[in-house]
Amino acid sequence: MQPRIAYYFNGLIDLSGNIVGLVTGANYKKGKEKTIYNAPFSQYVKAEADVRYYRRYGLYTTWASRVIVGVGIPYGNSVELPYIKQFFIGGNNSLRGFRSRSVGPGLYIDTSNFIPDQTGDIKLEFNTELRPRISGPLYGALFFEAGNIWLVNDSNYTHKPNSQFTKKFLREFAVDVGLGLRFDIVLFVIRFDVGFPLAKPYQQNPKFRFGEIEFNSKAWRGQNIVYNIAIGYPF
Repeated sequence: MQPRIAYYFNGLIDLSGNIVGLVTGANYKKGKEKTIYNAPFSQYVKAEADVRYYRRYGLYTTWASRVIVGVGIPYGNSVELPYIKQFFIGGNNSLRGFRSRSVGPGLYIDTSNFIPDQTGDIKLEFNTELRPRISGPLYGALFFEAGNIWLVNDSNYTHKPNSQFTKKFLREFAVDVGLGLRFDIVLFVIRFDVGFPLAKPYQQNPKFRFGEIEFNSKAWRGQNIVYNIAIGYPF
C-alpha cells in the first residue's frame, strides 16, 4: 500500500494600535508614550503560521511533523507584545522535554523561585513524531523537537539579558527527544509522554550532550525527565 500524505495549515495576522499610533505620534523609546483613558495602548504587527505534514505507512503507522513560525513586531507605543499575545514554548503540546513556558526567551533564564512563565515576541518550533501501532487501541510514539522564543527589543527595555533575537538564533534552540504511549479509542486519545532535553539554551555550551545523559542517576532524572499527560495528539 502506498503511503498516504496529508497537509495542514493555519495562519493568522493580528494588528493593533497602528492608526492611533500614527495619529498621536506615539514613540515609547523617545519618551512619547500615549494613552487612551489613562491607559497606554498596544501597537504591534503579528503573524503566525502552523504547517503540518502527515505521512501514513500501512494502516496503523503515521509520521507527523510540524513547523510553527510566529513573529510579532512591537513598535511605536510598545516595546513588547501584550502578554496575552506573546508566544510561549515548552509543555505537553510543544517541547515535551521542557516544562510549560520554561524555555527562553533566547538565552535568558529566570533565577527566581517562582514557576517559570516566559513569553516572547518571536517563536520558532519544529516537532516530528513517529506513531506506530503496538496492539489494538494502544499506539507508541518516538519524537524529536527543537525551538525557542525571543524578544524583539534588547534588555534596556525588556530587562531580560540575552533574550533578543539575533543571527545566532540557531545556536539558541532548545532540543529534546522522548517517547510516549497513546490509548486511541476513536472518540478521544489519552496520551502519556516522557521527554528529556538534549540542549538547554541557557547553558554556556548548549550543544548536544549525549555524554551527560545518566538514566541511572536519580538526581539527573529529577532535573531532566519531564512527564506529560494529555488528551488528544500534540499536533
